[in-house]
Amino acid sequence: MTARESLSTGLSLPTPLTFRLRLAALVIGIFLIGANSFILSPILSDVAESLNTDAVPIAWAISAFGGATGLSAFFLSRLIDRFDARLIFSAAFVVMALGFLGSAITPVWQGLAAGQALVGVATGILLPAIYSEAVRIAPAGEGARFLGIVLSGWSISLIGGVPISALLSDMLDWRIAYAVLCGVAVLLALAFAMFRPSQPASVASSAGPARLEVLHIEGVKSLLVTCLCFMSSFYGTYALLGHHMRETLGISASAASMAALTYGVGFGVGGLAARHVDRLGPGRVFPYFLAGSCVIYLMLTAATQAYWTALLATLLLGFVNHFGLSLTVLRLAERNPAARGMLIGFNITATYIAVFCGPLLMGALYAAAGFGAVSAAAAILVAVAVILNWRIRRI
Repeated sequence: MTARESLSTGLSLPTPLTFRLRLAALVIGIFLIGANSFILSPILSDVAESLNTDAVPIAWAISAFGGATGLSAFFLSRLIDRFDARLIFSAAFVVMALGFLGSAITPVWQGLAAGQALVGVATGILLPAIYSEAVRIAPAGEGARFLGIVLSGWSISLIGGVPISALLSDMLDWRIAYAVLCGVAVLLALAFAMFRPSQPASVASSAGPARLEVLHIEGVKSLLVTCLCFMSSFYGTYALLGHHMRETLGISASAASMAALTYGVGFGVGGLAARHVDRLGPGRVFPYFLAGSCVIYLMLTAATQAYWTALLATLLLGFVNHFGLSLTVLRLAERNPAARGMLIGFNITATYIAVFCGPLLMGALYAAAGFGAVSAAAAILVAVAVILNWRIRRI
């Protein structure tokens, strides 16, 4: 191969090495998104003080990220099915890097919100692109396993990324954390630019089905409702779990934060066990994992009466929730490969609707009837998902 051919087609590497590098880049991409998703919460007061404001505008910056992600996933995810993955990833990570840079250098909270909105635009296309690419490059019959590997990036961000970011904020400055994320995004943009094109131009440029036409594909509506119910249960319960543990057990904030750590560990263990799902059949086992999540939510009120049982419950919840997320994505991706990016984009949109609605619903229940009502409502929502997926388990 000539130098000109190398430049035009991307980095020429042995196929196994290229595969491993691409898979590692996808994991790091999820880590980057996860780190940004969770970073502001533990350093919120530091950021507010630095920008001469209070906590509320900084919370608005988090909302700007979530809103931009949902809108981007809905309107831009179709690009994933029409253009080469190398172009999509490189451009999106450049946009993300600019958002991180703006977040790091802004002197006012409005700049932070704008930077986070820009990161959200990139995230809305990167999440479905990463999930779609993980399914695309997986060997036949190993979709759950390889998607599980990629999803381990969420666990890494929870277990390592967020604490390190908080440590950087404490020891140096919160802006350093965003500067580091910016650097990682630039490196990922360069890495994907060097890979070969992922698919032939004729395939990448095909139009595929229209946006609303994909909703008529068998099983798609049930899977999107599953995502909405499942994620509303998780985000609504997670938003109140730490507060409930502190009030019930009289523990510190750092002790309550261990629930997030054990959840992340359980989520990661779920990824290690994902290969067994491929053998059994994703559609067949999915309702059982959802039923397991339903049972844990029902038991959560009793489990949080003691510290160690609360941590055990969040560990188990993380394990079963890994399959709630990964199998929803995998099942959607299998509905129509020509519209894979758009289908997963709808899934991301449903997720961020749940991010908004879940805490609102559960917060109102908590104020009216306590945490028992929250865990019961979460169980009911997941039970709806169990019924929906039992009906479509064979398709």
